[in-house]
Amino acid sequence: MAQGTILYVDDDINMLNSGEDILVNAGYHVSLAKSGTQAIKLLSRNPSYDLILLDVDMPEMDGYETFEEIRKINGCEDTPIIFLTGMDAPDFEIKGLKMGAADYVTKPFIKEVFLARLGSRIKPEIKETAADSGSTGYNQEKLKELEKVLTPAELSVVKLVADGCTNKEIAEKANYSYAYVKKMVSGILDKLYLNNRSDIRHLIKE
Repeated sequence: MAQGTILYVDDDINMLNSGEDILVNAGYHVSLAKSGTQAIKLLSRNPSYDLILLDVDMPEMDGYETFEEIRKINGCEDTPIIFLTGMDAPDFEIKGLKMGAADYVTKPFIKEVFLARLGSRIKPEIKETAADSGSTGYNQEKLKELEKVLTPAELSVVKLVADGCTNKEIAEKANYSYAYVKKMVSGILDKLYLNNRSDIRHLIKE
C-alpha cells in the first residue's frame, strides 16, 4: 500500500469526507482543513507533509491565495500542491500550473485516475511524525520485534498509546484526522492480536 502524509483542504465537507475515505483506504495518512486559513495555521505548526490537495473555489481565501501563503511558510517552499476544482476551463488550469502547482485535477474525479496522479507526485517515504524514535521507557527488544510487523507510523502511534494518549490527542500530535487514528489503532490491535489499549502499554512499556 502507498504511504505518505497528505493535507487535504476543501470547504466542502462531503468532498473532505469522501476524499479522506479514498486516501485512507489507499494507505495515505491524512489531515483535513476546512479553509485556507485553517490550512495555513496547521502548516505553520507542522509543515512536514508530503503533498497538499488544495481546493480552488473556497470563500474568504481561495485556493490561489492559499497557495501563495503556503509557499511563504518555512518548510513548505517545495511541498507538491495539487489543485482540486470543479472548474474545468483551461484558463483556471493554466493559472494554477503557472503558479507552480504540481497538478490540476477537476472534480468529480475518477478514483483510480486520482490516486495514480497523486502517486506520481508524492514522496515514497513516510516521516515519523507521531513520536520520537529515541524515546525512553520502552522495551527495546519488543520494539524491534514490532518493527517487523508494523509500519513506522503505526509504531509511532503504538508508543503514544503506551504513553496514555487518547485517539484525539494522537490526532492532534500527529496531525492526522481522528477517524484515521481510530482506524489505525484498531488495525494495530488486530495485527498484534491484542484486545485493548492497555495490552499495548503492557507489551512495550518497561
